[in-house]
Amino acid sequence: MTTTRPHVIVDMSLHPHAMSALTASADVARLPGSGPERAAALAAADGILAYGPPPVEELEHADRLRAFAVHLAPEPSKWHAAEHGITVLESSRLWRTVAEHTLALLLATQRRVPAADAAIRDGRWPVEDLKVPFAGRDLADSTVGVLGAGRIGLHLLRMLGALDARTLFTDATAMPDVEHATGARQVPRDELLASSDVVVVLLPLDDSTRGSLGAEELALLRPGAVLINSARGPIVDEEAMLEALRSGRLAGAGLDVHGDEPLPADHPLLALDNVVITPHLGGSTLECDLELVEGLLEALGAPRA
Repeated sequence: MTTTRPHVIVDMSLHPHAMSALTASADVARLPGSGPERAAALAAADGILAYGPPPVEELEHADRLRAFAVHLAPEPSKWHAAEHGITVLESSRLWRTVAEHTLALLLATQRRVPAADAAIRDGRWPVEDLKVPFAGRDLADSTVGVLGAGRIGLHLLRMLGALDARTLFTDATAMPDVEHATGARQVPRDELLASSDVVVVLLPLDDSTRGSLGAEELALLRPGAVLINSARGPIVDEEAMLEALRSGRLAGAGLDVHGDEPLPADHPLLALDNVVITPHLGGSTLECDLELVEGLLEALGAPRA
């Protein structure tokens, strides 16, 4: 086990307490975005902490690299690591963490929490009866449809069931184990859209899903439905969603992901008080960050402060 402080490069946002834990036991630098400085930083790194590892063609020049800790590593990165004796650490908490944030978005949107908070701060209460414009809907006994029952969806369906929601899901393959584990029913996509009070998007982004929730699909939703997207912005046709929100077809939307990130200050979504927006932070918690930091330090044999 080494007795010197390892050199770690960071290519992600970290909770301040997680960053403190890292800097207490390692020398830390940010990974430059491009150019010779980036190549030099990778060549000097004992460890990497990132949302995902650098491309394999860059890892090939990271001669000192002994471990990387990431949210998710693609298969080529794992193959390279195995060939070069590099330890790969992937988050085990991430999927539940994103599911929790998705549930928070759902509840905040359905109960109109941010808009009610803003109204109070604007001095509208007790001058106005705010219970009328900001009355929400119960989650219990509502129907929530989840598009995509992967690792995040499985956690979310369990949470929703515990809160007495009726749950539906779709996926590309039959998933009887998910039905058994969560009590949710797997149904075709159009049936899910037509039957749900809340639709949650958890699909991967690829050529088959890009723009797959457009005007035609949103027209299938029940009037007053709520849309939640914690997957990728381009899966939903933004113009179609805006039209549905403005017309009232959608009662609200909770969005952690967007077509443009970060959103420009004049983006039309920001003018709608029935939209709850967060800055793609579904996986950003102290616990999720600490898991990566502590795992990386252990893999590097770093002396603890």
